[in-house]
Amino acid sequence: MIRILKSIGPKKTYALLNKLILTFSGILTVFVIIRALPQYEFGLYTLFNTFDLIVFAISGGVILQALQKYAAEVTDEQLNDLTTNSIVLYSVLSLVPASFIALFSKYFVHFLNAEPLSGLLKLLPLVVLSHLGRKLAYSILLAKEKLKEIFVIDLISFLISAGLILAFYFTNNLNKAVTVIKIRVIANFIAGIVSIFYLKKFITLNLRLDKYWISKLLGFGKYSFGTTIGNIIHTRIDTLMIAYFYNPLTLAMYNSAKGIADFFRNFVQAANMIVLPRASNLFSKSDLEGVRIIYYKGIVYSLILVLPIALTMILIPNLILYVAYNAKYQDSANILRILALCSLISPFGTIGSSIAGGIGKPNFAFIAMGLAVIMNVCLNLIFIPKFGAIGAAYTTFIAMIVGGITITVLINQIVNLSITDAKKSFFSELALLLKIKK
Repeated sequence: MIRILKSIGPKKTYALLNKLILTFSGILTVFVIIRALPQYEFGLYTLFNTFDLIVFAISGGVILQALQKYAAEVTDEQLNDLTTNSIVLYSVLSLVPASFIALFSKYFVHFLNAEPLSGLLKLLPLVVLSHLGRKLAYSILLAKEKLKEIFVIDLISFLISAGLILAFYFTNNLNKAVTVIKIRVIANFIAGIVSIFYLKKFITLNLRLDKYWISKLLGFGKYSFGTTIGNIIHTRIDTLMIAYFYNPLTLAMYNSAKGIADFFRNFVQAANMIVLPRASNLFSKSDLEGVRIIYYKGIVYSLILVLPIALTMILIPNLILYVAYNAKYQDSANILRILALCSLISPFGTIGSSIAGGIGKPNFAFIAMGLAVIMNVCLNLIFIPKFGAIGAAYTTFIAMIVGGITITVLINQIVNLSITDAKKSFFSELALLLKIKK
């Protein structure tokens, strides 16, 4: 194992270790949180997370990807101004919508047939505030490829969350969604403090707003915002529609399968961590060949990691669900199969979107996501009322194919992708992995 880590280099090692933490976090969600929460409470927790993601789409979609891109390119002095203006914009764009949702929560919950959700949504501003520092630091540290620091931040957050969740679980007190939400707040605040400590090493805030940086951030962010909003709609419209047409119990069944598929999909994100800043740096030097290599490696690396996991979910979904939930959600087997197929498609969209951001074409990701969202919404309106939760899974699969093809065609116009080069990259990376194992 140590030999493998030394062979792939420190940056990839920390990227893998970081996503291993997220995978353990997913295991904790599946084997502890979903298993312990009553089905209705799990349905409410899923709905709360959807609103949290909507707020993140508004703030993070506008600011974070733009911050990551420019932080990879600017001088240290410029980084101070960039960070200051990013903090102000992100704070406003996150706390205002979170407060709005909390204030008018009773109207949202009535629409979703989930009245108890209102009490949870009142906690949304606190949740958003708790991960403000961590999210901003994350983008800057990624831009500077400080993957070791990111690993430490995520490790601290995970250990605190896991410790508290297991303590409540083994004392039979993990039976309310609000308990899990409060644990998240505590872990995020502590991780945020550590994030600020790391940032202070190379950033000095000057508390000066700058029209230039506000314009730059918002100018880039208008496309990444659309992409992020589209991604939220693409990944969460099924949650809202299932709640609208059915109830939180049906939603819990759907998300029991989605929870397993999503945490395995975290393997894909290990490659994606370094794609955008590295592609941005290479493109700024007019190194299109370097950008192509990063794209191929990202896709290949992701597929090699996710393929055996996806095949396992397709072949033995009933066993996986039985082990995970102790026969609690056995009816979700076919949903899990379809979502496993989605895992094989997702690298083309995620890696492609990062490459688009790196080459200064966030509008490519916006277009691809827009088409996927249109397909998703239209098919969900047809499939969910007729087929229920499995209809949502089919829709997700079709929309992912549309988005993946679109972003690939668009970035090909700039970086001139080649199927022959892609094949060579696949076999060379596979040969490298096999050599390392020997």
